Amino acid sequence: MTYHSAIGGGADEGLVDALRAEFGAVLAARIWEAEKLDFLWDTRVSERYLGQYFGTEIGFEGDWNADFSRLAIMSFVDGVWYAGVCVADGDGGAVALLWARQCDDRGEAQAAFDRAV
Repeated sequence: MTYHSAIGGGADEGLVDALRAEFGAVLAARIWEAEKLDFLWDTRVSERYLGQYFGTEIGFEGDWNADFSRLAIMSFVDGVWYAGVCVADGDGGAVALLWARQCDDRGEAQAAFDRAV
């Protein structure tokens, strides 16, 4: 059985522009890279359960006896579509981003989301 769910409508337009305005282009780019997991997780419009996650190579500093899941996500941030796979904990919080791909449009993001394993 595959679990698939529509989440929400993505982020408000202007998120990246707001970062640039407040911190400048260079620092905004660094913040985006450092916080990409949180941005993509918070703006996901769809998610799909891919199975339990057993790896320890992601650098998580918490309790590895907890229950972790791999989830495919599709996100819409500041007018740009993304697809990726992340690890979430049992409380529904994102722990690690395994991969993410910026897409040209929703169709391309949906195709990458559908292919994620």
